Amino acid sequence: MSNDESAAGPDGDDIVAETASLLETFGLTTYEAKCFVALTRIGHGTARELAEVADVPRPRVYDSVESLQDRGLADVQDSKPRKFRAPDPRDAVETIRREYGERLDRLEGLLPRLRSPEPRDERAGVWVVEGNDAVSDRLAGLADDATAELLVVVAVESLLTDELRESLSAAADRGVAITVGSPSQAIRETVTDVAPGATVVETWTWWEDHPIRPGEISSILMADGSQLLVSSDLETDLPGVDRHSAVWTDDERAPLVGLMRPLLANAIRSGSTAGGSA
Repeated sequence: MSNDESAAGPDGDDIVAETASLLETFGLTTYEAKCFVALTRIGHGTARELAEVADVPRPRVYDSVESLQDRGLADVQDSKPRKFRAPDPRDAVETIRREYGERLDRLEGLLPRLRSPEPRDERAGVWVVEGNDAVSDRLAGLADDATAELLVVVAVESLLTDELRESLSAAADRGVAITVGSPSQAIRETVTDVAPGATVVETWTWWEDHPIRPGEISSILMADGSQLLVSSDLETDLPGVDRHSAVWTDDERAPLVGLMRPLLANAIRSGSTAGGSA
């Protein structure tokens, strides 16, 4: 089966569109991405053939392929008519990977040089993250930073993502003391599986039942008594669709940390006495 045939049909159209769209995220223009995809499909061809396959105006094929050539993503044969050839797909990916790796290395060297040698004093701050993925990622990130103790409450299974489970497991392996409370038996069982050494309790008195209602607390995490995240479930303007929003801080000077530290510890202790482990 030829490259062109393998990308034919409805599924092939999806592959072509997705590939071109992905290439644009790596800095290719729309015409460059279309020409590259078309050239990869047919292997080699003239400007006329590329224009037909890529659905790109023929005059734009020339400058698009020249740009691809400059990036190492196309070969040009100086003949009449001019012919173009695509690199091996693996070579093309490595070329893009190398290009962006070099840029990231350069950025890594430049960013620290932008910082003032005398950092400004920063007031204790509380930050906001919006969206289920963002909240889950921040929960996992704070768990990754824990060195001594993690107090965690999770009421909604969607927040207990693979990343958070892995972070809890890794924290347990590091010897971090972990206490997790949840009104959900499924969540408690999952945490017990991924972090066998964790103390898992049935809690929280703030929730009358499970799942929680929009506007209620959906998770709390405190790491080492100094980093804190509190999320809630918020209604959106779409019927029946909710999303999580959280406030968090990694500064123990924040008043919210001082307020929540004893409340959280006492509440989990109360849950452990009342509910027991999973």
